Amino acid sequence: MAPSSARQIGTVVKYELLKYLRGRRLLAIVLLTIIISSIFLIVPPAIGTQYEKDPKEFIGQMLGFLGILSILSATFFGADAIVSEFESKTGFLLFPNPIRKEVIFGGKFIASALVSVGTIALYYAIAITSVRVIDGSIPANTGLSFAYALAYLFAILAISYLFSAIMSSSVYSLILTFFSFFLILPIVDAVGSIAKFKPWFSITFAAGIATYIFDIPYPTDKAFTTTTGPQAASGASQTLSLTQYYPEVQLSLYVMGAYFIVALILSVLLMRRRQM
Repeated sequence: MAPSSARQIGTVVKYELLKYLRGRRLLAIVLLTIIISSIFLIVPPAIGTQYEKDPKEFIGQMLGFLGILSILSATFFGADAIVSEFESKTGFLLFPNPIRKEVIFGGKFIASALVSVGTIALYYAIAITSVRVIDGSIPANTGLSFAYALAYLFAILAISYLFSAIMSSSVYSLILTFFSFFLILPIVDAVGSIAKFKPWFSITFAAGIATYIFDIPYPTDKAFTTTTGPQAASGASQTLSLTQYYPEVQLSLYVMGAYFIVALILSVLLMRRRQM
């Protein structure tokens, strides 16, 4: 009898994890996590300033690179997970085996999720330990922040798999994944503040709930004006009206859940139809 699907998935997960352990990406992102955390702990005493006395402000600063680590995790462990099998022709060895493509996909995604969650968990562990030692307490809603960070991570990981299933080159998939979340969508979020529309549909905008949740009470949208310097033509200053938008927790979770489900389903369907 052929092994069950669950056992086959376990086998795929095992060998994917071994591939990550033998490669350099996992080591690189772990080192980057430690370096980023160390900067926040070493720089203040080195320049003669004190740490934030408010635990929520301190942990908020330490988690400032949470979005970048999530994006790098999705890029390193998801963006070329599918396309690499077709580009490097390793699929000729893998796909003829008595194992469904959905099983291969599931094993790969679980392995990617495990190492990505491990990276984010390490980042939170360092931040929580630091704030506990320095300020003597752990801020409220830290657990919720971690849960929201994982929701964002799973959503962009699913989208990175979708890019991997669509693209014909690993390089293109890696570039598209990184710049979509690091540059393109954040620009859309920033334009919303000027154009006065709330980018609730943007997954990078929704990701803000992971850090805003530390603010008690939770922040709400607010409008403000800022004055720019004198214009060359008129010599008069110009007043610019902006709106600071904040993601709503429940809506943001729905948005991230929708991205995750739709991207994952499309990825599986595209992988099933794709031929070597």
